[in-house]
Amino acid sequence: MEEKVIAFGGRKKRRETMSRRINLIGVCAISGLCILLLFASHRFTSNSYTTEYFKPRERNANLRLLNAHKFYGAKTFSGSSSYDTYPPIPTPQNSTVTIEDVLNYQRSRIADEMAEFEYPNGQFNNDASKLTDLTPETGGQPMRSIIITTWRSGSTFLGDILNAMPGNYYHYEPLLDFDIVQIRGPPNDRIAIHNLKHLLKCDYNEMESYLDFGRTHNYLFSHNTRLWRHCRLFPHFCYEPKFLGPFCKLFPLQSMKVVRLRASLVQPLLEDESLNVRVILLIRDPRGSLQSRKHRVWCPGRPDCDHPPTVCNDMQLDYEAAIELTKLFPTRFRAIRYEDLSLNPYKITKEILTFYGLPFDPAVESFLDTHTKLDIGGVSSTFRDSKSAPFHWTKDLTFEEVKVIQDSCVTAMKSWGYRNATSEQDLLNFNPLLPYSVS
Repeated sequence: MEEKVIAFGGRKKRRETMSRRINLIGVCAISGLCILLLFASHRFTSNSYTTEYFKPRERNANLRLLNAHKFYGAKTFSGSSSYDTYPPIPTPQNSTVTIEDVLNYQRSRIADEMAEFEYPNGQFNNDASKLTDLTPETGGQPMRSIIITTWRSGSTFLGDILNAMPGNYYHYEPLLDFDIVQIRGPPNDRIAIHNLKHLLKCDYNEMESYLDFGRTHNYLFSHNTRLWRHCRLFPHFCYEPKFLGPFCKLFPLQSMKVVRLRASLVQPLLEDESLNVRVILLIRDPRGSLQSRKHRVWCPGRPDCDHPPTVCNDMQLDYEAAIELTKLFPTRFRAIRYEDLSLNPYKITKEILTFYGLPFDPAVESFLDTHTKLDIGGVSSTFRDSKSAPFHWTKDLTFEEVKVIQDSCVTAMKSWGYRNATSEQDLLNFNPLLPYSVS
């Protein structure tokens, strides 16, 4: 009898132990499922599209993202809407909205944004004619600004500064569909210039490759905050020329940043008086840009992106082109170093905006106040301590890596005013900037 009791007790303990194990496994399984769901949610809602730079998204995921928000954001502290937050379109059902409804709504939003805008010659919007003089839909001539640079050279930061301007339409990296290449001449230069001219004129016809790329790569349009708000609500309009063209023509300011076109090729854009475009060539220390590219999955193994001699040859050719373009177009072409902008963001931004014919708008000042003080976010974030951001390479690269880049860049670094590091110790307290001139 005692043996039976003992045996029964042993079986009971085993059952209890097994039960606890099953419960533990269940808890772990549920926890794991929750983590997977959170990860999936992050993937479909994150705005860091560039982390998978050239990996097309599945169409169903794309639609989930586009339809993720039913309404626009709230008002800013000043009482007027900020450049990327809008109240909802006053309509009961999105399915009943027409393209004309969206255009009428955006037209009123632009008028609201531009209500206190300082127009050229210090004029404010005392009458509607000043706005219509700049909008293509009314036969006006928009103020067009272009940034020409290469990958990881600070162009996202500068592009977002320009996009903080009221009434701005942002053409973000319009040559994305060309892949990870630099365009230096034939055969790609002709189609590249064709595309840039079409976009600057708000003509989305004959742009099939560009639009097809955008349908599976959200970040082509997501940086254009004013357009993307509507794309998320009305994805069936988003990539259609019959919507994009009229929508683009509502805007008095047009900005564009291009990272695949070398400087010598912008001359046809500057010569085209109908474009009325001004171009800034943005240059960065090759040690900084190459170090930054190491963290991007799309760069390693691409010679135009990660090969120091190729990168530095492009820099030198850009320098020679900058000298010529400065002579030909002294009021419409300028070169800027990213390091100078980062060290003096308010001063250099004011100079850049003056060059583009734009005011130092309070919205731009607010952007700089919030984006130049602290490092927040991942490698694509524009929230940076601007005084240290350009110089991470001095800590992240070994001296051997620095020397490889410097040995490939002797002429280019001398032209653009970048000092060589001479030792590992030198990198600990190093100012790489020297004077330079393209005039």
